[in-house]
Amino acid sequence: MKRLSLLAAVLALGGCVNLSGALKEDPTADQFYTLDSRYYRFCRGETSSCQDLTSIVSVRAQLTPIEEIYGRKIQGPNYPTDLARMILTPPDGSYSSEAVGTDGRYFRVPINRHTDTVWHTVDKAYNSIYQ
Repeated sequence: MKRLSLLAAVLALGGCVNLSGALKEDPTADQFYTLDSRYYRFCRGETSSCQDLTSIVSVRAQLTPIEEIYGRKIQGPNYPTDLARMILTPPDGSYSSEAVGTDGRYFRVPINRHTDTVWHTVDKAYNSIYQ
C-alpha cells in the first residue's frame, strides 16, 4: 500500500514539472513550408501557423501577386488544387518539393520569393474576408 501511495504521489507531482526548457522548437521550422495536399493547409515548417488555401476561392481577384511570380494564372474549376500544384511544381522549375512521410499527403517546399508570395497573398486575402 505504501508503494502504491508513493507511486500516486510521484505521478501527481510529475504533472507539475515544467518541460518547456526540455522541449525546444525545431530550429529548422522556419526554413520551409509544409503543404497538406489533402486539406490544402500551407504551414510554416511543422508549426501550427498555417494558411487555408481554400480561402482563395472567394478572392480570386487578389491572387495577382501569386500569378505574376509563378508566371501563370491560377485556373479553375478547383482553384485550391491548381494553386497546390503550382506550389509543388513551379512552372519555372525554380525549386522542388519533397514528399514527407509515406502517404503522399504532406510536402515540404523551401521558403523563397515564390512561396513567401503565396503565404502573404493568402494571408491578406483571408484577412480581407474575415476581418
